[in-house]
Amino acid sequence: MNDLNFLRLIFELGGSFQNVSNIDLAVKADVSKASISDRTQHLSKLGLVKYTKYYGTKLTKKGLNAVIPLIQQHRLIETWLYEKLDIPLSEIYEKATKLSDHPDSLLIDRLNIYLDYPEACPHGNTIPINCSIQEFSKYSLLANQNISNETFQIINFTEDNYLFKILNNIDIKLSDDIKILNINNYDHSMVVLNLRNNLKQIFPKNITKMIRIEKVSEMQKSV
Repeated sequence: MNDLNFLRLIFELGGSFQNVSNIDLAVKADVSKASISDRTQHLSKLGLVKYTKYYGTKLTKKGLNAVIPLIQQHRLIETWLYEKLDIPLSEIYEKATKLSDHPDSLLIDRLNIYLDYPEACPHGNTIPINCSIQEFSKYSLLANQNISNETFQIINFTEDNYLFKILNNIDIKLSDDIKILNINNYDHSMVVLNLRNNLKQIFPKNITKMIRIEKVSEMQKSV
C-alpha cells in the first residue's frame, strides 16, 4: 500500500477530525501494530500526519490536502459502480480501491459530470470537494450508545471490506431506524431492533464501531 492509500485509510476512520488508534488502523489495513507504527512515523516525518502517543494519528492540513482528491475519486467510482453498473453494495468498496490507486483529475471531472456531482457515496459518506467533509463526535457511533427508548437512524458506514461482507449477510441498510434493546457487559455486543423489518439483530462491538447514527426527532417519527 502506497503512502497515499494509507492516508485514505486514516481519513476513512475519521482522521480528518479526530485521532485514529494504531489498533483500528492495524485491523483495517490487516497488518501488525508494529507496521502501523513504522508507517505513521514515516508519514509524520513528511508532515502528513501528527502522531500523539497513546492517542493516535490525525491528518495534518498537508496530509488532508494530499488525500482529498483520492477520497473524492474513490467515492465517485463507488457511486458509478453501484448506480450505473449495478455492482452489489458489498463489492463496490473493494473494486473502487483497485480502480483508484492515484487521483486523476480528468477522471474525477468526467465522473462528476456523468453522475451530476453527487454529494455522498452509497455508504452515506460525503464526497469531498462536492460537499463539506463530515465531522462527528464519538457519540455518533452506535458503539457509544446506551440502552434507551430513543430511536436512531443509520446515517453512514465506515468504509471497510469486512463490514460490507457482514452487511451483505444481514438485513440492515442505510437510513434504517433502530432501537437499542440490550448491551452485553462482557463483550459489549448489542441487541438492536430494526424498525424497518421488525427484526432483532446482535451486533459485535467491532461492527457497532463502524456504524454512525443520529437521533430521530419526534417530528421525523410522525412523518
